[in-house]
Amino acid sequence: MKNNIKALILHLITVVLSFILLVIFVATASKFGKYTTNILSRLFLTVSLIRFYVYMGTFLDINKDRKYDFYVGGIISIIGIGLWLYTFLMTNGSLIEVPKEVSTYWILFNSYYMPFTMIDFLLGIQHIPLLSLLNVFMPSLFMGFGLRYKRVRIEKK
Repeated sequence: MKNNIKALILHLITVVLSFILLVIFVATASKFGKYTTNILSRLFLTVSLIRFYVYMGTFLDINKDRKYDFYVGGIISIIGIGLWLYTFLMTNGSLIEVPKEVSTYWILFNSYYMPFTMIDFLLGIQHIPLLSLLNVFMPSLFMGFGLRYKRVRIEKK
């Protein structure tokens, strides 16, 4: 349980840093927009955000059995599923598209998963509720990879 709380805190830190990064991109769009819209810049930012989650996973404890490595973000996922269900039900649910008139309901969910919302935007992935449900499990997956990397690194020493 301690790792889950730590993972939630690390996720929230990542969300805040992603939000700051987004504000910087919006504020400097007139000067640097031509660089941030380049496909190489987008891929670099995408890989950087994913690697940051993996890096955050190395801050977690390895005192549990290795079979639980990918469950470290359980609280993140539970909160995300709750937000997704709430938003989905408030918008009278369509799994394929989000009508423009109900898109404001997705702001809370997208804010909670800001790094992955940015990744979707950078890669040009359209906001589809079914794909957003998959985003719920991404922090656990990437932090699990970071925890697994930490285990391998310590075992080699």
